Amino acid sequence: MFSHKSEEILIRTRRNIFGSAVGGSPSIFAGSGLDFSELKEYSFGDDVRSINWKVTAREQKPFVNVFNEERELNIVCVFLESGSIFFGTQRFKQEVMAEAMSLISYSALKNDDRVSTLVFSDKEEFFLPPTRAMGSLGVTVPEVLSRDPLGKHVDYAKLVEYINSRIRRRSLIFLIGDFYGDDIDLSLLAHHEVYAVMVRDRFEENPTLYGEIDLVDARTLGHTEVDLTPALARRYRDALKRHDDALMEHFLAHRIVPAKIYTDEEPFLRLSALFRR
Repeated sequence: MFSHKSEEILIRTRRNIFGSAVGGSPSIFAGSGLDFSELKEYSFGDDVRSINWKVTAREQKPFVNVFNEERELNIVCVFLESGSIFFGTQRFKQEVMAEAMSLISYSALKNDDRVSTLVFSDKEEFFLPPTRAMGSLGVTVPEVLSRDPLGKHVDYAKLVEYINSRIRRRSLIFLIGDFYGDDIDLSLLAHHEVYAVMVRDRFEENPTLYGEIDLVDARTLGHTEVDLTPALARRYRDALKRHDDALMEHFLAHRIVPAKIYTDEEPFLRLSALFRR
């Protein structure tokens, strides 16, 4: 089953990255635009394509992204392993995360950049050192698809400590997961350029199944019987919205670029939109 899924993902990734799915571009990356250096206020003669619209809107005056001329990038794909990714009404979140990781890695390798792959829960579960080898995806995609995440959770404090101690060179860090938890603080990753790729299922954000339900916490494997009423579902949605709103504020405050992919969406299109906005 896992070999079939990994082969399917790799074929679809190669078709998207090496084909002409988005404007004839062979990559989800927008060329040198990823090698971010700093923000500066717009001045006459600056490339308008480099305007950072979010900062411009917030500051009410135009700012542009400044990029380094050095094109070689160090890219780290971090697969956040938690029991909650073992869920999905269309596709499992674990599978969509694997495809997002595959797309980012293939696109980077196509640009001749180095890619590292890390699977992390509350500790390092798997690490593939930096490589430019296309064949590395034949290792990493089956690895993340075949893993059993049940009973695991992501410790973000340990993740940040691990990245800062292990990855010294300034890198593009792609964190791929569902980002559940009350202790998500990524502020100490400021040395790197961080992207948060959030994979969710629409049902878990808006449950519509009511009545007596036996819930299993995928992180602790504990059981809880709940009478899920519309009122309880509404309180759950409100609490999740507060969690996600606070998370987005945290991302914005620390210049972390977020993207959300639902299990019924095409990851390539969502990631392409992220890098071309």
